[in-house]
Amino acid sequence: MRLQNEFSQGDFGYWQNRFIHHNILTIGYTAWNGYINAGKGMVVCDVVDAIPPFIDWSVDSVTFNPVFILSSQVIRYIQALELEKDAVTTLKRAIATYDPTRAIVVLIIGNGAVDINLLQNLAIPPAECYKQVQLRWGEFQLDLTTQFLKQKQYD
Repeated sequence: MRLQNEFSQGDFGYWQNRFIHHNILTIGYTAWNGYINAGKGMVVCDVVDAIPPFIDWSVDSVTFNPVFILSSQVIRYIQALELEKDAVTTLKRAIATYDPTRAIVVLIIGNGAVDINLLQNLAIPPAECYKQVQLRWGEFQLDLTTQFLKQKQYD
């Protein structure tokens, strides 16, 4: 049995699921914007803040830089991360086969770890995330300005 604590990182320090849940609109916006402008790829969330052992996700926010990496640029990007060969193979396969209208490939870097997820069967599809962010642009402007500036590094 696993203990549940609304204010902890999640199941024994695995904070990435709560991070994704808390930031799904920004992640989805980044994925859809990248896809409609450049094609398939992955969203990288470079988490700036250290995630403390206990965090109240309903109150606390975590600073991160979301950036879309085009599939043709993924290999160059992940070489610096020194991922295991199996992880790289799985990531490349996920990017080649995912349906960008219903799924997102996301790589999260934070707290000294790299976490790769294929988000499928989303309650809010990427195109809807994009629309929601556009409707509430003021709430997301700082995050997305940072994303735009970081994206220029990979162009």
